[in-house]
Amino acid sequence: MAPHKLYSLLLPFLLIVFMPKVNAQTSDDGKNLFKKIFITDAYNKAVRPTFHPNEATNVTMNFYLTKIIEFDSQKEILTTSGYLDIRWYDPYLAWNPLDYNSTDILYIPQDKVWKPDITLLNDVSNFEELGSISLFVYVSNNVSVDWVPYGIWKSTCSVDITYFPFDTQSCDLRFGTWTYFTKDVLIKVDNYTINLDFYETNSAWSIVDTSAYTQEIAGSSLAVFQIKLKRKPLFFLLNIMLPVMMLSLLNVCIFVLTAESQEKASFSVTVFLALVIFMSMVMGTLPQNSEEISFLGVYLVIMAAFSTLAVILTMFQIRLSSRDADVNPIPSWLIKLQVMVEVVRCRRRSKLHPATHSHDEVVEFCSEDTTSERRNSKSQATNEQPKVTWNQICSSLDFIFFWFFSLGTVIVTVTIVAIYNISG
Repeated sequence: MAPHKLYSLLLPFLLIVFMPKVNAQTSDDGKNLFKKIFITDAYNKAVRPTFHPNEATNVTMNFYLTKIIEFDSQKEILTTSGYLDIRWYDPYLAWNPLDYNSTDILYIPQDKVWKPDITLLNDVSNFEELGSISLFVYVSNNVSVDWVPYGIWKSTCSVDITYFPFDTQSCDLRFGTWTYFTKDVLIKVDNYTINLDFYETNSAWSIVDTSAYTQEIAGSSLAVFQIKLKRKPLFFLLNIMLPVMMLSLLNVCIFVLTAESQEKASFSVTVFLALVIFMSMVMGTLPQNSEEISFLGVYLVIMAAFSTLAVILTMFQIRLSSRDADVNPIPSWLIKLQVMVEVVRCRRRSKLHPATHSHDEVVEFCSEDTTSERRNSKSQATNEQPKVTWNQICSSLDFIFFWFFSLGTVIVTVTIVAIYNISG
C-alpha cells in the first residue's frame, strides 16, 4: 500500500484522538443555570450575601471620571459624568461550571440579585438608586459579582473664592449605603486615586489631583472621591482684571483735566459707573456668602472708593474755580500750599531740563517764585489785591491729587498682584 494512502486512512483517527476537547455552551446551559439559581436554590435578592449574619459584606469601589460637565461656582454645584466599578462576593450565586458545559460567567439583570443600596450622599438633585434596570451584573463561578453603574451626578462643593480667578477648589463625591451600617456592609477602595483613562478635558477647569479614601459617618461606611480643580483664568484676565486695572488708571487721569474743563465732571462720573458695572459682573460669578471674600472684589471696592473720592474732589474743584478772589479771598494756608507746589514743580523742571538752565538760574528762579508767593500772602493779609487766583489753587490741587491717586493705585495694584503670586 502506498505511503500516502496509509496517511489518508490514519489522519481521521489521529484527529479524533489528539484534538483538544471543546465545550460549546448553548442556550440550554444558561437556562438550566438560571433555573438552578433562582428556582432550585430559591435565590432571594433581599438576603445579604453572607452565611454569617455578624460578618460584614466587603464591597470594593473604584470611580472612573469621564467628564466635568459643569462647575457652577455661584450655586456651588459640580456636575460630573462617569461610572463606578463595584465588586463583592455572593456565596448564594455559586455553581459548578462542569455541570453546565464549562459555563463560568453569567450576566444577570441588576434588579435580580442583591446589591448594596449605594447612592451619592451629597447629591443636590435627588437620591436615586445607582444604575438602571437595563444594566447587568457580571457574575463568575467563584461567586464574584461585578457591577458597573454609570450616571451623571450633581454634587455639592463648597467654593473658596479668596483667590478668584486663580482659585483652586476641592470637591468630593461621597458614595455610601443608605440603609446598611458598617457592621453589615463595609466599603473599601482599590485605588487611592480616581481613574482618568477616559476623561475628557474641560475648557474652564483643569484637574490638579485626585484621591480616594473611605470614611465612617454615623455608623455607615462610605467612599469619598476627591477632585482638586484649578480654574483656567485666561477669560477673567482678559475680560475683567485687565479692564479694571486700566480703569483704575483713568481715576488718575481725572486730575490731568483742568477745573475749567467742562468734561472733567462727566469724565469722573463715567469712570465711577464703569467700575461699578465691572464690580457687578464679578460679583455675579461668585457665590453669595459671607464666609470668604475675593481679593479681586476687595480691589474693585478700593478702586470704586478711589473713584468716588475723585468725583467728590472734582466737584469741589469746579466749585472753587468759579469763585472770584476779590469776593472770596483765598485762605493763607491754601496760598502756602500753592507756593509749596510751585517749588516742587520748579525743581522737577530743573531735573527734566538740566541742559536748558544752570543750577544757579533754577535756584534763583525758584527763589523769585517763592518770594513772590510770600509777598502775595502778605498782601492778602494786609487786604491788598492778591495775585494768586482760585484757578491756580485748583491747578495746585490737581497736582497733589494726581500724585496721591497715582501712588495709592500703584500700591494697591502691586499688593494684589503680590498676593496672587504668593498664592501660586
